[in-house]
Amino acid sequence: MICISIGNESMIREVNALKPSLVEIRYDLLRREPAMVAGELDSAILQVATCRPGIYPEEERMQILKDAVVNGALYVDIEIESSADYLAEIGSIAKEKKVHLIISYHNYKETPSSEELKEILATCYEKGADVAKIACQVNDRDDNARLLSLYSEQGRKVVIGMGQIGRVTRYAAIDLGAEFSFASIADDASTAPGQLTYQQFQSIQKTLRNA
Repeated sequence: MICISIGNESMIREVNALKPSLVEIRYDLLRREPAMVAGELDSAILQVATCRPGIYPEEERMQILKDAVVNGALYVDIEIESSADYLAEIGSIAKEKKVHLIISYHNYKETPSSEELKEILATCYEKGADVAKIACQVNDRDDNARLLSLYSEQGRKVVIGMGQIGRVTRYAAIDLGAEFSFASIADDASTAPGQLTYQQFQSIQKTLRNA
C-alpha cells in the first residue's frame, strides 16, 4: 500500500482527487486541527497521524495526536525516544479506539549495523508497537541491503532508506511485506529525503507487473 505524506493544506485537495488508500497527515507541518482535517479529507481515505517534535510543546503535540485518533486515524505514529508517560498516554487511547500504534526510529546521518537495526526493531515492539518503523539515511548500497534484510524478521514493519541511494528501498519494501511505503504528491512536496512521488510509485508497480 502506498501512503502519501501530506505536509500542507493544498495537498488535501490534490489527494482527494487521486483517492489513494492511505495518507500520512504531518500535523507538525500542516498546522491544522485534526477535526478540520477530518472534515476536508475524503472519508474513504485512511489516515496515519504524525506530529514530529520541534514545532509544538509536548503537551500540545500529544493532544493533537489524541484528537487525531478520536477523529478517525487508523494509525498513530510516535517516536522511539518518546518518554514512558507520552508512550503510555498515546498507547492507551490508541488501544481504546483500536488504532494501530507505530513506533518509529529515524537516523538522518547513517544506517546502523545489522545488529543495531535488529535491536532497534525489537525495542519498538517491546515498547508496544503494532507496527515498527525504521527510516535511515542511506550512504551506500550496503545500507540498503541491511535495511531490507529486516523484512525477514518477525513483526509488522515499515523499513525504508532516506536519500537518493535509498529510494530503491521505498518500492522494494512493498513487495517484501511492508505495512505501507511513503510517497509524495509531487517532487517539490516531499516530507522526507528521497521520497518517490505517488505517480512514480504507480509507474514502477505497473512496469514490474508487466515484466
